[in-house]
Amino acid sequence: MAAAPAYTELAPHMAALRTFLQAQVAAFEPELHPMVTEALAHPGKLLRPTLLFSAAHRGGAPSPEVVRGAAVVELVHLATLVHDDVLDGADTRHGATTANRTHGAHAAILFGDALFAHALVLAAELPTPDLCRMVARAAREVCSGEVCQTFSRGQVGLSMADYERHIRLKTAELFAAACRSGAFLAGRPTAEIDACETFGMRLGVAYQIYDDLVDILQTSEKAGKTLGTDVASGKLTLPLILERERSGEDAVRRVLGGADPRTAIAAATWTACFDRLDAEITASDAALSPLGKDPAVGLLSRLSAFLRAAALEARQRAPR
Repeated sequence: MAAAPAYTELAPHMAALRTFLQAQVAAFEPELHPMVTEALAHPGKLLRPTLLFSAAHRGGAPSPEVVRGAAVVELVHLATLVHDDVLDGADTRHGATTANRTHGAHAAILFGDALFAHALVLAAELPTPDLCRMVARAAREVCSGEVCQTFSRGQVGLSMADYERHIRLKTAELFAAACRSGAFLAGRPTAEIDACETFGMRLGVAYQIYDDLVDILQTSEKAGKTLGTDVASGKLTLPLILERERSGEDAVRRVLGGADPRTAIAAATWTACFDRLDAEITASDAALSPLGKDPAVGLLSRLSAFLRAAALEARQRAPR
């Protein structure tokens, strides 16, 4: 995916976030400093902090609480990536070598645990326990989603309902928590907080569908991370589930057995996948209607537009 959209309105927020995160290195034991520094040096697109800052934005500089909240959701996300790379045996992430490759699986798993724990420490230091509760719940759901997906590997008959539940847990819950946290820290009314949360949930589902599609369609060099891990590890994602519904379980078995999914999956299935992705993005935008013309709408909608553009680019690489 291309670089995330530039937000001049959020430049002070991102600068404050980088400063805050760098200051967290010292909170860890000296042996972990290189690992924390490496993780922070290649943060990716910072989508979750951007969601939180956007939902909180009402003009002006960010409050210390908002910056801390953004750091919390980013550390939770980084922890999930460290664990994902161990589960998938991935060597690269954001164009850099993973902790799994550099330090080994045992150290990487424990490092991910340390990141999770530190995120909760930071959340607990806020004046209200509400953010800690939101983030702790999201962290639980993300980890639960990964466990569920791990248990489902190789299950040719995985249902669409279970796939949808897995991607909601492993990705969309943290998107939703970022949006809800930002709206909450900004003091928005309940209806607006709920609307931001729904936006994040639908956008998170769309983002995971997109990620599942490009895991097959894109090259690792372009993506900046190890791809092809879903099929290699026996995960059934949307293309395989829809292809099974179209032509039966043997098609899935062929792909899991080594057939190239880019050619084994029919063009009509790829079209259906991207249509589903587009519908989720549209639903995320519709969720923001309770905010009216609030400045947050423009910022959040820029992220859905960014994902829509990336999806269009990926669609053009799909078999026709």
